Amino acid sequence: MKSHVFPLVLSFGLGVSMLGGCGKDQPKKPVDEPKKTTPVPSDMVFNDFVPSGGGGGIVGVKTDGGIPEGGMAAAEQPGTGGAPGEPGAGGPDEGMKLHVTEPGAEPRAPRKYTFVANRSDKRLITVRQSAGREGGGPAQEAAFALTADFVPKQIKPTATKFELKVLKVDLPDAQGAQKAQAAAQLAAFKGLTGQFDITPRGEIGEVDFKADERMNGPGADVIIQSLQQALELLVPPFPSEPIGVGAKWERKVERKERGQENAAKHSFTLKEVSADGGVVTADVEVSVPKHPFQQRGVPPGATEEVKGTGSYTYAFKLDHISTKVEGDMTIVRKIELVDPKGAKQSDTTVIKLKNRLEPAGAGGAAPTSTPAPKP
Repeated sequence: MKSHVFPLVLSFGLGVSMLGGCGKDQPKKPVDEPKKTTPVPSDMVFNDFVPSGGGGGIVGVKTDGGIPEGGMAAAEQPGTGGAPGEPGAGGPDEGMKLHVTEPGAEPRAPRKYTFVANRSDKRLITVRQSAGREGGGPAQEAAFALTADFVPKQIKPTATKFELKVLKVDLPDAQGAQKAQAAAQLAAFKGLTGQFDITPRGEIGEVDFKADERMNGPGADVIIQSLQQALELLVPPFPSEPIGVGAKWERKVERKERGQENAAKHSFTLKEVSADGGVVTADVEVSVPKHPFQQRGVPPGATEEVKGTGSYTYAFKLDHISTKVEGDMTIVRKIELVDPKGAKQSDTTVIKLKNRLEPAGAGGAAPTSTPAPKP
């Protein structure tokens, strides 16, 4: 079971590479100022953000220079988050646990998800992203919308197995002929199904997709990664200890992968609570400290550094997935170059994300939950 992590960096490759530039017109590359003596190489990749190695990442910032594929959090052992003695509690890495910093007001109680078997929840998940060089002209923008049906199929003490079914994939900002082209290509993914687990504490597992020829088709990697990351919007995770209104808990992760250090911190607050749900906010901080950056066309001595902050609000229900989630995140990626004379110059990319989950077809007004036929 991987750790609960956070949304979803949309790949411009979906709109630019796979669909030939669907969406808003691409801005012209800004002209370098005369004082810039060593421009950033034109083949340097700044917009390939979707991870290639599966979920398990706080923000899917991926570069050929070694930023972690899928981000900042290591895979978590099954049962992570369970209290000692609970089924599946296992013995997770201490660094991956949720730690309560404030228990909140009385009355306090353990918060657990008790999903209802075969109940269908249809959700629309929308991601909007802009990315541009700091001080370098208009940002490139793209949007991705996914409508899916989520149904709990098997409920066990350790985890509930969900089935997801893709109902629609769309690029909402595409226009005219580009809109039609996008619709034709994305329609191939309608009906794609997969399964994943959610523990009673809200830890979300990897999606296991059924064998399907579409998995090897154009754009499949982007769709699959987007689906995996979209799961992070379904539920907030809870600690094992009893908590009340105002409670705060956090997870800090520091890891070293391929010699590179990464850090992430998730801070949660229980803002509202009722017998069946409430509101949780989450603040996210991620960082990849300065490290050597190697990529074709980049001179020796280059370094890269990434920092990100974000905040999300979950309207959660204990008996089904969240009814509404909204959030945004800003990721700053700085590359420092050294010219042959030893002079340094930097190039900074700013990525801004807006994520939203809401009931599908209901305008966000109310949850869409209906009993699904039993198999």
